[in-house]
Amino acid sequence: YSIMRISLLFLMSLSSLISSAKPVLELSEEIVDFGAVRLDETVHRKVLLVKNVGDEPLVINQVSSTCHCVEAGWWIRPIASMSTDSIKIVLNPDMSGVISKKLIVYSNAKNKRTVFRVKAKAIRKK
Repeated sequence: YSIMRISLLFLMSLSSLISSAKPVLELSEEIVDFGAVRLDETVHRKVLLVKNVGDEPLVINQVSSTCHCVEAGWWIRPIASMSTDSIKIVLNPDMSGVISKKLIVYSNAKNKRTVFRVKAKAIRKK
């Protein structure tokens, strides 16, 4: 009886470990700082690194922005465990002043929604 019970407990804990294995999304930075940008320049580009520190492949489903002036692009392919890929960020400000916009990465990770910010100071051409 005790061997069956131990075996059952072992299988239950193993099952719990297997079901909790998930990808975990980690960003290289929480704030992508473009610094001072000029309005007369067409676009400004930066790259944000994304690492999967989990046990299963990571799939980014969407990256949404709170402003039309910031766009994000990413590869639609799984990121293997302990591997890194990137999100390309394009800033195209249409007004001068301080810019601080939130972007949300939606994925199959344990942390399904991951937030980062883009900031800059847009200045008029001289």
